[in-house]
Amino acid sequence: MAAIVRLEGTVSGDLFRGRLVRLCAPRAEDADVLARWSEDGAYRRQADTDAPRPRTADHFRERDELSGSDPDTFEFRIRTLDDDRLVGFVAVCRIEWANRHGWVAVGLGEVADRRRGYGAEAVSLLLKYAFHELGLHRLSLDVIASNEAAISLYRKLGFQVEGRLRERVLRDGQAVDLIYMGLLCRDWESAQSAPASAPSLDG
Repeated sequence: MAAIVRLEGTVSGDLFRGRLVRLCAPRAEDADVLARWSEDGAYRRQADTDAPRPRTADHFRERDELSGSDPDTFEFRIRTLDDDRLVGFVAVCRIEWANRHGWVAVGLGEVADRRRGYGAEAVSLLLKYAFHELGLHRLSLDVIASNEAAISLYRKLGFQVEGRLRERVLRDGQAVDLIYMGLLCRDWESAQSAPASAPSLDG
């Protein structure tokens, strides 16, 4: 297994705060930003296997209300520390408490905010929360095979490729594989106790 990179500043200290971003609850004004992101077809096609379609701000307000009362979903908004700007979201969802298993979802809406370390730090904070606060044993995610940047990031955070659904997603008439990745709590904890081995991640 490839070495898992440990992000400095996210293992101890503030549970929801890193060096670049913090995780916070949804705000009413987030809905307008999320609605704008939903009109970015390129972003939506990488983030979801469903056909992308624009959504209204009211749609996202209603969704936030529902997810806030769902005991099997914990969603956070990603905001920058320097200017409190909304840059994305992370969530652990579809939790099976009996199996201590959940699914990870992440999205950064603006192209300019990617590869700046925001996503990597936010997911690292989410992993700590899922394993240490929620007591989960395992986390899973799926990612479209053409999203090589995301796959690389997830590998650096410790996720291993565990399966591949061949030609699961259609993009511009081409069938693309869907990759399944997983991370066990013990593997993540082993990486956190090891000496830091690399500079900060882009993501």
